[in-house]
Amino acid sequence: MARVGLIGHDFRYEVFQILNLFYEKEEIQFSKDNYDIESILNEEQVLFKIGEITEKEYVDKNDIKSIKNSLKRTALKALSKYFNKNIPWGILVGIRPTKIVHELKKRGDSLAEIKKHLIDYYLLNEDKANLTIEVAENESKFLSVVQNKVSLYVGIPFCPTRCVYCSFASNSIYSNEKLVETYVDTLLKEFDSILRYLKSHNISIDTLYFGGGTPSSLSAEQIDRLLNRVSSYVNLNSLREFTFEAGRPDSIDENKLKLLKDYGVTRISINPQTMNEETLVKIGRRHSTKDIIDKFNLAREIGFDNINMDIIVGLPDENLGSINKTMEALKKLSPESITIHTMAIKRASILNEIEYKNKTDNIVSMYNYAANCCRDMGMIPYYMYRQKNMVSPLENVGYSKRGKECIYNIQMIAENISIVSLGADAITKIVYNEENRIERVANVKDVREYINRIDEMVQKKIEALDDVFAK
Repeated sequence: MARVGLIGHDFRYEVFQILNLFYEKEEIQFSKDNYDIESILNEEQVLFKIGEITEKEYVDKNDIKSIKNSLKRTALKALSKYFNKNIPWGILVGIRPTKIVHELKKRGDSLAEIKKHLIDYYLLNEDKANLTIEVAENESKFLSVVQNKVSLYVGIPFCPTRCVYCSFASNSIYSNEKLVETYVDTLLKEFDSILRYLKSHNISIDTLYFGGGTPSSLSAEQIDRLLNRVSSYVNLNSLREFTFEAGRPDSIDENKLKLLKDYGVTRISINPQTMNEETLVKIGRRHSTKDIIDKFNLAREIGFDNINMDIIVGLPDENLGSINKTMEALKKLSPESITIHTMAIKRASILNEIEYKNKTDNIVSMYNYAANCCRDMGMIPYYMYRQKNMVSPLENVGYSKRGKECIYNIQMIAENISIVSLGADAITKIVYNEENRIERVANVKDVREYINRIDEMVQKKIEALDDVFAK
């Protein structure tokens, strides 16, 4: 149990963020009079005390941002010494580390100065500072902003089965046939309203991304209806990129893949997560590793030359041998990109419901092995984000062969272009570049609520778009 006293301040959230790197959240208790850990702010100093260890920094009491970061730094330094534990990402708990690099470059800092800032100010390990800068440099050429352009996201919240780690709005495709059909009808209605608005205001689409869930779990007829409607408003051949997640091999067949190809899809995902049969069963998948290989080869035969494959490090009971088996299988398939995820225990996931605690103690070795394999395959890291509640304080990184980077993924993390999102649980992000701010307009998460309240959500979205594009 960590009994924590806040003395001279009430920045509980900032202190909790660092404590949670060392303690389970239920072990952290803030107290006013009975504590054995102290976080202190006085006139000119921040201090953190645990046991015999004290860390302190001098601060300007009028600079709130500086105070918050000092509170986090002193806590991290003291706790790292107390537990003899290294936290590779330092005090960076936000999900977009590369944005710091871009901001520092804008003010004129050199890469050497940026690296020093990441290490000294945010306490990153040198390898994470190097990775952050490398990803930022690789993604930078895709971040130019073009007036009157947006990217488009379409969410399909249905899957063949629900994976145990999933926290997305996802429903079984097999037990919700009528709901799926009504959802498609409602999504078409949102298409008509929003895409007509964009076209009438001369707003063009830069990249288009169908995600989920598993979009390919829809029937070929339903996919055809959706893509046909989009194509009536958008010239699909003019898109810089068109991604369709065909993530589950049990959701795709030759007919669907040919349909996607005919509509001009340039990039698909076929996501194994693991190439170990026993793990697929444990995580709730109803397909085999042979299915993954067969569907990948089928996509190749149909002509897809940009295929992504996701893997997850830290799945239940997996070890270094498991990752070795997965990466050897992916090397043979030779996809254009691989996204390495570090498993996170999400609040809405089945793993969290059963209070699963990952017992794998060599996740860093597993992650590094996978990353090195990607580099051996000629791939570069091109986008990165972090999540809360990861089983290890690592990161998610997309690796790709040069020229095969997913532009939408970069845009989503960099937040450099407005992304208009359609479907249940889809969040539209309106970027105000001149004001350096972002407004979010969220559709409701529940599919039935989305269907019932579609008019309300369309109106909110159009009002938000008006604020930028109708002036």
